[in-house]
Parts: sequence; structure tokens; C-alpha cells
Amino acid sequence: MKGPCAKATVTCTLVAADGTRFVGTNYCEASQPTCPRLPGEDYAKCASVCRQAGHAEIVALRLAGSKARGARAYIEGHTYACRDCQETLFAAGVSSFSVGPRPQGAE
Repeated sequence: MKGPCAKATVTCTLVAADGTRFVGTNYCEASQPTCPRLPGEDYAKCASVCRQAGHAEIVALRLAGSKARGARAYIEGHTYACRDCQETLFAAGVSSFSVGPRPQGAE
């Protein structure tokens, strides 16, 4: 059943230079009642077991396409962005990202 990640629901909002918003989540096509990953395991089971399309940041980048260049990213529901997501955001041209609630009225 489609639903949230058992570990944490994460949302990434990309706000493009023109103000357009692209929202990605880490929802799963095969949501599990508990996370199948063991402590220290990588994210392979997120794709193979939970059928997660990707981390919220990656999903938002797919939605934004070329509008990601110069955008700002706001990540909610987690305390950090993993290294792969950070590198991918910056490689796509995202100008900055923050973790925590998006400030009211942030453009």
C-alpha cells in the first residue's frame, strides 16, 4: 500500500527563482509498518522493499527539472540532508538548502 516511510516522512520544497514550488516526499509504493533497514545499513531496502522513488530531495528535483537551477530547497521532517542529496542538489544548481520548517513567506 502506498504511504509514508516507516522511519520518517520527509518533504523537500524547491522554490524556483520565479516562485514556482515543487514538492517532493519520500513516500513509498509499498509502505511497511516498520523500517526494514537494520542499523548501519544503506538505503538499498528503501528501493527494493518499500519501493521508494527516492529521497524527498531527489523527487523534488525530478519535478523541478531545469527550474531547480537557482532554486532554494527547504527540507522538513528530518534533521539533515544526506551527503548524496546535498551533492545532487548542488549539482542541479540549487543555490541553498535549509533543514527545518520553511520560514513563513520564504521565497
